[in-house]
Amino acid sequence: MEKNFFSKSLLKKIAEGNRDTFKTFYNHTYPLVYRYVGYLLPQDEDCTEVVSEVFYILWKQRASLLTVKDIKAWLYTVCRNEAYRYLKQKEKYAGISIDDMPVELHLDTREVDSDLIEKEMFALYHEAVAGLPERCKLIFLMVREERLKHKEIAEILSITEGTVAQQMNLAIRKIVETVKKQYPSLFEKT
Repeated sequence: MEKNFFSKSLLKKIAEGNRDTFKTFYNHTYPLVYRYVGYLLPQDEDCTEVVSEVFYILWKQRASLLTVKDIKAWLYTVCRNEAYRYLKQKEKYAGISIDDMPVELHLDTREVDSDLIEKEMFALYHEAVAGLPERCKLIFLMVREERLKHKEIAEILSITEGTVAQQMNLAIRKIVETVKKQYPSLFEKT
């Protein structure tokens, strides 16, 4: 049985200053936090720095953790805020938007014949996602890559569930348009 790393009892131990519990929480949630920050920052060293800051903030504010209604949403909010703060501080990122940042798709296939198709589809996916508006791209990645529910995203981004649904519809429509331009024969009716 997997331990619930977002439970009130575990958070209570962290709030009380239990370093071993914090270390366990850190080890379990680090990949989740790092992946989310990776959507916002293009370089690994930047992600590592921001993720460290996020966990430092969590430890520093540990006494107030029990007052947080949804620790996962709180973590995502801190990640987003710290990533944006970091981007503002870095001169080389002045004026960059999320639309300019790389998006990676990891496809797992064992067929040798499909390598070319995989590369083409990866490039097309990358192009389609990169062409999405900033908020639309972030919501699309949170749904598709992080597997978050519309309600969770709405809480994290402080928007309505309807806005999340609209942005997902827009993302899918734009991605289909990109695919249709590249492969019109896929959409021909026979």
